[in-house]
Amino acid sequence: MTVTLNRPYFGYASGTVVTLPSASEEAALIAQGGAVTAAVANTTTGAVTANLISGTAAFAIGAASLVITNALVDANSVINAYVSQAAADGTLLRVERIVAAAGSFTIYGTAAATAVTLVKWYVEVPGGLKPVL
Repeated sequence: MTVTLNRPYFGYASGTVVTLPSASEEAALIAQGGAVTAAVANTTTGAVTANLISGTAAFAIGAASLVITNALVDANSVINAYVSQAAADGTLLRVERIVAAAGSFTIYGTAAATAVTLVKWYVEVPGGLKPVL
C-alpha cells in the first residue's frame, strides 16, 4: 500500500507519498489520522528525509542519483538498495553504488532514469539484524 502523509513522519514531510516498510505501519498511520491511502500509488520522487532503517524512494525522470537524508546513518553505515518494480526503467536497471555520509546517503543508478524508478533501501543495524521489507 502507498500512503500520503497528513503530517510529518520520521523525517518525511507532510504531503509526501510514501511506501513504508510494512503495511501494518501504514494501516496504523491511517487509523490515527496521520495518513490516507494514496490516490495514486506514485512515491514522491527525488531527495527525501527518512529517519527509518528502511524505505522506498523514487528516482525522478532524468536522475541518476538520489539522496536520502537519514539521521541514523554515518560514513561507516552499511546500506543496501535495489530497483523494486515490475516494469523497471529501460536505462536505470540496477543500483550501481551507495555512498554513505554523516546524516545521509546517495544511491547511484546505472544511468539517468527515463521513467520514475522505485528503489527499496535498508540500513543494516549492529548485530546483523535487518528489517523485513
